Amino acid sequence: MEIAICDDDELFNEIMSEKLSTVLNKNQIKYNITPFFNGSELITALNDPLNRFDVVFLDVDMPGVNGENVAQYINSSKTSIPVIFVTNHDDFVFSSFKYRPFGFLRKSHVDSELEEAVIRLDNYLSKSGQCYTFTFQGKLISLPYNKIKYIEAYGHEVVIHTTDTDIRTTRSLSETEKALSSYGFIRVHKSFIVNTRFIFSVERNNIILTDNSSLPVSRTKTEEIKQAMIKFARD
Repeated sequence: MEIAICDDDELFNEIMSEKLSTVLNKNQIKYNITPFFNGSELITALNDPLNRFDVVFLDVDMPGVNGENVAQYINSSKTSIPVIFVTNHDDFVFSSFKYRPFGFLRKSHVDSELEEAVIRLDNYLSKSGQCYTFTFQGKLISLPYNKIKYIEAYGHEVVIHTTDTDIRTTRSLSETEKALSSYGFIRVHKSFIVNTRFIFSVERNNIILTDNSSLPVSRTKTEEIKQAMIKFARD
C-alpha cells in the first residue's frame, strides 16, 4: 500500500506515520509512507507519473494550498485515489462530501478510528475491481460500483445512471437495492437509489449530487441519508 500523508504540522505528520505503521504491521499489510508538509508539494507529486498512491491522508487546515484545495484537484483530475480527511473539526464531515472522500478521521480520535479505516481501505483496494453484474437482453453487463451515480425506476424499467452513460434494465428497483446496499448505496425515494459517494448535500425535499443534479428525497429519509453519509466516511 502506497500511502501519502499531508500535514503542515511536522510533529503530527511523524506521529501519524508511526500510528499507521503500527496498524499496518499488526494487520500484515505491506506499505510505504511518503510524508508531505504542504498541499503544493503533494500536488506536484501527484502530477509525477512515477508516483502512484493508493491513499492520501489529508489535513484540512494548511496554509496556502489546503486540504480542500488538494481534494478538489484530485477530483478534477479524475483520479480514483481515495482521500481520508484528518482534522480537528467534527463539523467538516458534511461539507467534505462534495469532494467524495473515502473517509474522515478526527485528530482527537485517531487512536480509536485509524485501524478500522485502514482495514476498510485495505478491503476496498483488494476489491476495487468489484462490479455490479447483471444480465440484460442476453448480455452480461458489469459496472464498477464507483462509476454508478444513482438508479432510477422509470416505468417498467430501471435506469442505471453512471458517470459515462445510462443503462436500462428490467431488474426491479428492490432487487437492485438489495444487491447494492452493502456498497454505499441508499434508497432515498420510492423511485431512486443513490451512491453516497456522489451526494454533495442533503436538503429538505431533495439531494444535490456532485454533478449539480437534483433528486427528490422522501421526508422520512433525510436523517437516514445523513447518517449513511457519516457512516460511509467513518466506517
